[in-house]
Amino acid sequence: MPQVIEVPVPHDCSLLDRFQSVYFCDAYQTSLSKPNLSVQDAYEAVFAHPPGWAKGLMKVRGLLASVLGLKHVEDALLAQDQGMKYQVGQRAGLFSIQSIEPNELVVGDDDKHLNFKISIYKSSANGVQVLTLSTAVEVHNGVGKLYMLVVTPFHRLIARSMLQKAADSGRL
Repeated sequence: MPQVIEVPVPHDCSLLDRFQSVYFCDAYQTSLSKPNLSVQDAYEAVFAHPPGWAKGLMKVRGLLASVLGLKHVEDALLAQDQGMKYQVGQRAGLFSIQSIEPNELVVGDDDKHLNFKISIYKSSANGVQVLTLSTAVEVHNGVGKLYMLVVTPFHRLIARSMLQKAADSGRL
């Protein structure tokens, strides 16, 4: 089974260039068994099939976001969007499409407390096609910092688990 490892955010991806200051970032990488998979298909492979426990945590996240005045999209199921050709500005599941390039899809949202972006980035490492799932966050105030304090441990668990599940199932 492909292994998911924590890595630095790839230098060639555009994620970190999107912020004035980065408060938090992480990245997880796995090899691709389907090297011709598009970044849109890779995004769907990871985000359209969350485990039940992750769905539960996202509902809790939604409650926390509402209390703190953060944006939250209720029940935005990516499975409904599968197969559609993405366009910048469109929502795909929980997130808005920020940019689409042949080797990178960036999604995310901005609000008054924080901005976040997620990159799905295809590249080659030691002659093997890999997919890197990276997240970066810029906070604007104390509410954003409080939110990140609570969410960060769960984010790390969910991001790594969803990528591993996609790899293990053969969707990547």
